This record gives sequence, structure tokens and C-alpha cells, in this order.
Amino acid sequence: MPEEPQILSASADEVASFARSRCRDEHAEKLYVEVAQAGAYVAKDVDGTAIGIAFARRLDDESFLSELFVEPSFRGQGVASQLLAPIWNAQDEVARSALFDAPERGAAAFLLRRGLAMQTPVLEVSGSIPRENELARMAAGSYRFGTEPLEPGKHRGALAQLDREVRGTSRSIDHAYFSESGRGFIFRRDEEIAGYVYLWPSGRIGPLAAASQTYVVQFFAFALAALRSTFDASWCVALVPGTNLRMLRAAMRAGLTVQSLRIFAGDNGNLDLSRYAGFHPLLF
Repeated sequence: MPEEPQILSASADEVASFARSRCRDEHAEKLYVEVAQAGAYVAKDVDGTAIGIAFARRLDDESFLSELFVEPSFRGQGVASQLLAPIWNAQDEVARSALFDAPERGAAAFLLRRGLAMQTPVLEVSGSIPRENELARMAAGSYRFGTEPLEPGKHRGALAQLDREVRGTSRSIDHAYFSESGRGFIFRRDEEIAGYVYLWPSGRIGPLAAASQTYVVQFFAFALAALRSTFDASWCVALVPGTNLRMLRAAMRAGLTVQSLRIFAGDNGNLDLSRYAGFHPLLF
């Protein structure tokens, strides 16, 4: 029988090495390292070679499994379970969630055995930002919204309430990161906060959250127009749950295409992703 691997805290160099091999661009590499700083674990074989890595992003009431990877030649030997043990231990009474590539049937079985339900597909859509006349058509609706810069401290209470409704948990640490690295906007209707969105220089939209499904398309249209005016972007990408049908339909009508399909799994039923769009697979 093969010897069991060692499970150790990952060093900065080990995290950086996995980031380079696992990420498609410099922005994703930087985010990988940022999220892993909260505590990553590596599995090493008898020769001391790193063969797997795992880390999670801790939200206020949830642990989101950002990364769980084992080298293909070592799969089926229990390495993933050993990596997960220090991250999702029995004493940690919080909800758990993960996002995995749809073709990974082994990942689905692995999470199902741990009590996570397959809650919704998540589609990455991308393409050229529509022309102004198409954006104007998308933005037209029954409601009028004011916008203002998002300030995590000033808007803390409203953000926490909205995040609990749509994402199942508040996420104060994430908002601090989003605000430092991206550009956030608050939507107001009749002086009440109706939603928020973050925009990124790379053309990424998200996270986006709305108090009502009926607001989503107008928020999406604002985000597309603001990407162009704020960052001079011509391309956009968004991570949209399959239950957010309004946003997906608007994206398809605008000529965006589906680039990848993932599955969101979790054991928290108190969420409504039909009015949400995520930020990134590492930090959904």
C-alpha cells in the first residue's frame, strides 16, 4: 500500500507555485494567493513533492471551498479527504459551499458524500459590451434608481442584510477586498438600498445583488455601461447562477456567450441566487 501523504500548512512559495499552474491570468494568480492567505494546506508524497492543495474562504456564516486540487495520478487514494479535514472540521458549525466544474463527476460525488446539495448551475458568460442603443433598451424599465459609490463602512448594515437574503451569509471581509480592488456602486430606490454591483478593470462584473429579481436586468445594463465609461472596457465577463434567468436572458439577447459551466453546491438552503451574480470561481 502507498504511504499516506503528509498534510501540512502551505508555504507562500507552494501557494504561488500552484497559482501559476492553476490560473489562467495574472489577476487570477493574485486572487489565488490572496484567498489562500487565510490558511492553505498541501499534501506531500514520500519524496516531499506537493501533490495537492486546499483552502477555503471564510464568510461570516459560511466556509466556501475555493480550491481543492489533487494531482491526477494521486486521485482515488483519499488525499482530497485528508486535505479537507483541517478546513471543514466537525467543530466548525458554519454552512459549507463549493463551486466545481460541471464535467468533474468525482467532485460532485465527493461533495454529495459530505452532505452538500447540488443547488444550481453557474454559467460564465462573456463577450463584447453591447452598443449604446442595446444598453438603453436593457436599462429601460418600470423603476428608476439612484447610484452612489459603495462604501463598506457606511453601507455595512444594508449590505449584510442583502447578502444574507441572496448569498445566505453576510461577507464583510469580502466587501473590504472588493472595494479596495474594484469599483462598487450602490443602487437606491425611494431612499432604500435596492442592490449593489462591483466592476473591475478586466471587464468583470460581480458580485451583483438585487433586492428583487425585477431589478436585475437594469442593474446589469448599468454595469455594462459603467464598465465602458469607467474603464474604457470593450469586453465583459460575469458569473451568473442558472436560477438568475432574467440576467442570463439579457446576456444572451446582448450577444454574450457561455464560456464555461460550473455547479454551485452547498448545505445552506437560505439563499436566493436568482438575484445574484458572483465575482470569481475562487471567491463566489
